[in-house]
Parts: sequence; structure tokens; C-alpha cells
Amino acid sequence: MHILSNRRWSNRPMPPYAYVPGRNAHPTADPGGHSRHRAGTRESHCLPPGRWHCCAAYLFGCDLYNHGYWWEAHEAWESVWLDSGDPIQRHYFQGLIQVANAHLKLEMGRPRAVARLRREYLHHLSPVAALDHYMGNPLSDWLPAVERYHTQRLRQVRPEHHPPSYPYLHLDAS
Repeated sequence: MHILSNRRWSNRPMPPYAYVPGRNAHPTADPGGHSRHRAGTRESHCLPPGRWHCCAAYLFGCDLYNHGYWWEAHEAWESVWLDSGDPIQRHYFQGLIQVANAHLKLEMGRPRAVARLRREYLHHLSPVAALDHYMGNPLSDWLPAVERYHTQRLRQVRPEHHPPSYPYLHLDAS
């Protein structure tokens, strides 16, 4: 696990490990998985975008993302994405999910998958980024930082994460 930011947005405890396929127990499918007790359950947490600060799944997903739990962040955000009826909000969450997936694939040493996921997250987040801030995320700063990060990482012979240059989610009230 990479501790990427100390800032927390929720008070839910972090899982005991960040799931990386092939390295540790699947959180829900494996009997020893950290979320085995939650397998098959899905909480509905969708709120209007203006009430993002009250959306527990979104905030916990941001915590997970900032601390290198990319599979778990994807799962947290997916519950909101599935419940949202707002097309812009759905694009936003689909984009966040694909960014988290790209980070996970980078961690797994799969640069071609990262490149494919970059196209997907840009497809979803570029229209939302025109809003500058969305659900507390200053997209006009964060999305270019994500792009730079992946571009720099993929230029490496053996791409790997670099926590000091990682694009954290810094939510604000704008």
C-alpha cells in the first residue's frame, strides 16, 4: 500500500490491505478477503452533485483513492455511478472509476491497459472538466495532473507508481 495523502474525507476505517490481483486475497470472493462479509451487498448512496459533501460512498472512495486502494475506490464509486440518474454525474463517476483502474493496472505492470483506460477516462471526464469544479474536485487542475502522471509513468521502461507525483484528490467547496 502507498500512503499518498493523510487527508481523510470520511471516518470509515481503511481495509487492512489494498487489493492487487495476483498479490493478495480478493476482497469479496476469497474467504479471507477483507470485505467478504459485504459480498453481494450494495449500498445506495447517490445524492445530487451539489450535496457531494454528504455522499458517504463518494467521500470514502476519495479516501481509498488517495491512499492507494484503487480496486476498493472503484467499488465505492461504482455504487454511486449505478444509482445516479444525472448524466454528468454518471460520466464523472465512470471517469473516476477508470482513473482508479488505470492506477491499479499501473501497479500490476500492465502499461497497455493503462493506455486503454486513459482513453476511457478522458472520454468520460473531459466533458465534465468544462465545469472546472465538480463535486468538490477542481477538475481543471486534477485531470491534467492525472494525464501528466500517466504520461510520465508510461515513459519508463518499467512503469511504476511514484507517490510524490501522484495526482491526489483535493476536494474543496468551490
